[in-house]
Amino acid sequence: MNRSHVWLIAAGALVLALTNAVVLLGVASNRRQPPDSLLTLTERELGPQWSWMWREGENSGSSLRLQYRVESGRTLRSAEIDEEETFSSYSNFGPIAWLDRDKLATLGFNVSRSPTLTYSDTHYHRMLGRDVFLVLELDGPVRARALQAARDLVAHREREIAGNPERQGSAQRLQSAQQTLQREEHEASRLFIVDAGLDQTPLRQRYADRNHYAIVHGHIRPYVMRDGTSAKLYGAVTAVRCESINVPLQFLATVPLDRPANVIAMDPARAEKKHPFNLQVAFGSHLEPWIVSVHAGPT
Repeated sequence: MNRSHVWLIAAGALVLALTNAVVLLGVASNRRQPPDSLLTLTERELGPQWSWMWREGENSGSSLRLQYRVESGRTLRSAEIDEEETFSSYSNFGPIAWLDRDKLATLGFNVSRSPTLTYSDTHYHRMLGRDVFLVLELDGPVRARALQAARDLVAHREREIAGNPERQGSAQRLQSAQQTLQREEHEASRLFIVDAGLDQTPLRQRYADRNHYAIVHGHIRPYVMRDGTSAKLYGAVTAVRCESINVPLQFLATVPLDRPANVIAMDPARAEKKHPFNLQVAFGSHLEPWIVSVHAGPT
């Protein structure tokens, strides 16, 4: 091996060592005590990080994915409720009710063009998104509204059957509403994105409970939603920067990582029973999460 090769190897080793040092310093800085927030999350809010290796029948994941929801900007007209079976205004994606035109303006978007004008869809679709701070709310008022909405829908379906027992499809609609309520009570994530801002400080002052509100980095962009001849401008979250949370080796035995539904559909024998657990997840000074402790069983 000549001298130039030795220098190249040494330089590569130095770069690798410096890179690792920077990463470790960043982790240490993020985990300075006390953390910015500390949430107790369950299997409802944390799911397995999908991997192509699931197809090979291996549970290769060592990270969990935050499962958050939004309060949708879509509204259901009273005339539609009799036909809609699976509608929920509390979903995992789409335009957000509170992220309306006025809110987008406070976040620095130019919203002067009316969404009802021709080609407004294209105009806002081409607009660059913005990095913002997002507020995650755990089991708070928004989740309470989602739960109440599911209960109200069941009550509506029950009144529908009582008023007209012979109406076609009433029993199926009631069953669907009951299933929705069951998911909302026992399965659906209780973690919601409830606010956004350009400055972390006023957000933390507004959401001071650090055990129920976490502030994270995210990205949003405008979205035109049309309903017949009307159109409204909303924002949609296109990224939450801390979606993936690494599971340290010492916690893997306590946090069984369930297989994704598409893998189970391909081979039902691979299905695994969903084990309840609760994790204390801290969000540090850089607003990045890490697992503090894990406990098996329901919260």
